[in-house]
This record gives sequence, C-alpha cells and structure tokens, in this order.
Amino acid sequence: MNETQTLEHATKSNESPPLAQLSTDYSKDMGAKAVYEKSLKQWIKKFSFFPAMDYFRRQVWDSQLFDSSVRPLANKLEEWPGALLIDITNRCNAKCVWCPNPDLTNLGAMDMDLYRKIIDDYGRRGGVVTFGTFGEPLMDKHIKERINYLAKYPKIHKTEVLTNGFFLNDKIVPTLLENRVGIDISLDELDKETFEDVKKMNFDIVHNNITKFLDANANAKNPVPVNIRIKTMKTIEETVEQELFKIIAAHDCSVVLNSIDDNIISNWAGKLDKDAFMQRYQIINKGKTRFTHKRFNQTNTAPCTQLWKWMVVYWDGSSVLCCADMFSETVVGNLQSNSISEIWNGPVMKNFRKKMINRERFKIPICQDCDIHLSWHNLNDYYDKDGKFRSDRQFIMG
Repeated sequence: MNETQTLEHATKSNESPPLAQLSTDYSKDMGAKAVYEKSLKQWIKKFSFFPAMDYFRRQVWDSQLFDSSVRPLANKLEEWPGALLIDITNRCNAKCVWCPNPDLTNLGAMDMDLYRKIIDDYGRRGGVVTFGTFGEPLMDKHIKERINYLAKYPKIHKTEVLTNGFFLNDKIVPTLLENRVGIDISLDELDKETFEDVKKMNFDIVHNNITKFLDANANAKNPVPVNIRIKTMKTIEETVEQELFKIIAAHDCSVVLNSIDDNIISNWAGKLDKDAFMQRYQIINKGKTRFTHKRFNQTNTAPCTQLWKWMVVYWDGSSVLCCADMFSETVVGNLQSNSISEIWNGPVMKNFRKKMINRERFKIPICQDCDIHLSWHNLNDYYDKDGKFRSDRQFIMG
C-alpha cells in the first residue's frame, strides 16, 4: 500500500468533484483566506521532510517552555467539563478488525433513571453532549427518549452521535433531525466485499441508510451537521471512484478519508497489536518512522488533552479517564453516587492532572503505551479562551 494518504474536505455540490480538486474544494461558506490556508497546509504536507519537521515542531511546542500559553484555558476547563461523552451502551453490532470491542465482557446499557440524573446535573451549566465511542449508541432502545430529554436543558447547546450507520434508519432519523443532532458516521470501507470482511456487518443496509439519511437531511428545514469518516485499505484514488463516495460527495457534509497505515489506526492504549494487524492484512508501511504522528504520541510527555477536553462516562455511570479506556480500567468516580462537579474537581482527577503537568504521564498505567496522546495545546482546537466550545467547529469528536 502507498504511504498514508489523507483527504479532508467539506463538499456541497451536485456532482462528485475530481480527485485533483478534493484537497482544496472546501465548503463554500469558507472565506478565501481559510481556503488558501487549508490548501497551503495540504501542499506542505506532501513534502518528504514534513514528518520530521513536524516532529521537531511538536517537541518544542509541547515542551514545558510553552505550558503557560495553554494554562489559562486549562484552568477555565477545570471548573466544568465543556463536553460530556456518554457511552450509553458499549454493545456494538459491528466487529471491526481494528477495534478491541469484541473482547469486552462487561456489557450493558445505561439505566434511564441514571441517565436522567446525569443530564439533570449537567443541564444546570450545560455544554456539549455526545453519544458513543465504545459501542453503537443507536442500538440503545432508549435512544429516542434520551435525545428528547435533552430538550429540557437549553444550556446543553449541542448534541452529537457517533454511529456506524447500521441503525441510522427511518425509526430514528426524524428524532435526530428534529432535535438538531450532529451525525458523525464511522463508515470506513466503501467496497462491499472489503467492508463486510473488516466490519462484519451488512454493507447494503449501511449504504441504503446513509443514502436515505443524506437525502432526508438535505430536505430538512434545518439540516444537521454531518461528518463521515472513511479509513480504508484501498488507495484514495480507488475510494473516490466508489459509487457510495460519489453519493456522499454530492451532499453537504464533511469527509475525512485516510488510507490505513500505522499512523491511522489507534492501538487503543495498547489493547490492539497494530504490528500484528498490519502484518495480517499485508499493509505495507512505507512511511513508518519515529517521526510519524502516532509514534510521537507514544513518547510525548506533555499533558494530555483528554483530562481537560471532556468527561467520559461509561454505561454503568462510572467516569473513566479518557475515550481510549474502553475496558474501564481507570475509573475516576461514579455518577451513581457522585455529582459531575465532585468527580471533575475531585482529588482523583486533580491527582491525574498534576501528574500530567509534572510530565509524569508514564506513571499512569493506561497512558504508558497510548498513541492518541495529544498535548493539551490541542484544547485550543475545541475551545475559545473563555472555555466555550468554538463556534467554527462542527464536532467535539476528532
């Protein structure tokens, strides 16, 4: 396979744009300056020296020398979580070959009374609520009730769902559109045979659901933001020729498209053996060096954004340290007995944040081999200086 190929674009057109335009054909709502900056970044990333240059840039920027530039924002976010990531269920119908979810044994779905308690608490000050990261939220039989309940609290100003698309059907789509729920679809492969091989679910159902949903959203009075993630074992050139990609590109949504390699797949805090995965699927890593983004993440000692970005809530009410803790190994409190503030500002979280600030990441077991460890400087990508979710972002995920 070729070196990592990444394509990020927002498209709104009547036909699929040619490949040559995709890296620069951004949303028509963007200004000329923003388009230029995006295009320039894409052009620079093509140079062979870019990974090494970016590696050394991150080493300097993530050093303690620049902690003072992000500390005021971190202090603000320590007062209250700007986002609540609720894993209402960790059950999933897909069995993606790069995901450790099939190894989970402690499976369940959140009790509605517990859910209401959590939302009643969070709704006082509000923020962003996003469903799903360890499981498939649209499998939950209470999903409509949960979404409708959020309407009680206008301070919960944004809601998102991360879904694989299998249950994104006529039973739930009206509720999602009526409540202005942003839809983040983890689609991945667009070739039927490859899709069913690596995700272990029916491609035709997902294809039809996404097509109908995009049409329904286009015809809605107030269309919701949509993001579609595609990580594929094919090349970008092959992928953009797929029928489903052309359908997606004809609608108003953002797309993040990557060819799979060592720098795209996450090791889920050491739970996935990426080398074995790459070998099994005969994926050649031409670009695998110590300079790659995820390799740097594994050695970076800067404070991790996860401890300030959001509160992650497991289906049983336990709050875990971050979104990589699929097996609920690092519990910082439980919302069955504690309030959000008691956990977020409690001694356990304070101790973990202190270790991070003191560059003691490797004293935290779950952090020792994590490759999604991003510096707290990335908090600026999600929040403004006052700790409010940035108005120019569509999703807290990603």
